[in-house]
Amino acid sequence: MSGTLARALRRLLALELGFYLLVGAWLVGAQGCDAGHVVLLAVGCALIVRIGFGLATYALAWWWRSAVPPAFRVGPFALIRHGVAELAAFVATFAVLQPFERAWMGAAGSAPQPDARLPVLLVHGYVCNRAVWRPRVRALSARGETVCAISFEPVYGAIDLWVPQLAACIDELLATTSRERVVLVTHSMGGLAARAYLRAHGGAKVARVITLGAPHHGSLHAHLGAGENARQMEPGSPWLTAHVAAERGGVAAPLVSIYSHHDDFVAPQASAAHPHARNVALAGVGHLTMLFSRPVRELLLQEIDAANAAR
Repeated sequence: MSGTLARALRRLLALELGFYLLVGAWLVGAQGCDAGHVVLLAVGCALIVRIGFGLATYALAWWWRSAVPPAFRVGPFALIRHGVAELAAFVATFAVLQPFERAWMGAAGSAPQPDARLPVLLVHGYVCNRAVWRPRVRALSARGETVCAISFEPVYGAIDLWVPQLAACIDELLATTSRERVVLVTHSMGGLAARAYLRAHGGAKVARVITLGAPHHGSLHAHLGAGENARQMEPGSPWLTAHVAAERGGVAAPLVSIYSHHDDFVAPQASAAHPHARNVALAGVGHLTMLFSRPVRELLLQEIDAANAAR
């Protein structure tokens, strides 16, 4: 893929840095401010912008929240840790990993392994690229999995436009590894793209779909998003309604939905549960934190092992 998102994020970071440099130069030169204080001010402003965005997503998630079962309720200190972890994940995702996708990821994934395990294909979500999978690629490669992560575009196009790309990736990965099926691991909107693939191509080439924080029934946050894919993720959209109708008899491959009752981008949070999936609910884990969380990683590895044991 052309790396459109990575270039756009680099430009935004460059503009932000340029603004801080200009203001900082004026404060030091014209106002006589201490350079160290100016640097701290710039860092503080950058954090305030990102914290403000995070608080806005949490406010909307709380306003549109679904009921949290008693077993999944957490205390205020756990929620603070949850918020700090989500802020760190947000900064890592949009300011560190994605803008420098090629530097972090290099090739699309690991080399084919000699054993007979199923290859793993990672599918990112809305306004993301393959770099979000950096921690998972390292973890999976370290345990000897054949793993592939690529970037899907257009960034704001219809979800269905990802389906041919996903189909081509699956076919290429199977041809490269001489396997018959893959395990699809998805995050956020990537779960909807995987379901769209199953609707169009069936499940003959997919051993299992594992979704992380997928808005299976849409998210009210999508009303504030840009692009046709955001419109498709709005609860009750014609696109989602068509998928629900097509899946009344079940989905074409085993589906596991791992989701959080404290997701800050999928609201109501119960939207991430799917009627034909094995749903695994979590507490105190944010939407982006799922990409970095150790407990989520362990669940993911267990599901990949289960897919291999069941083939």
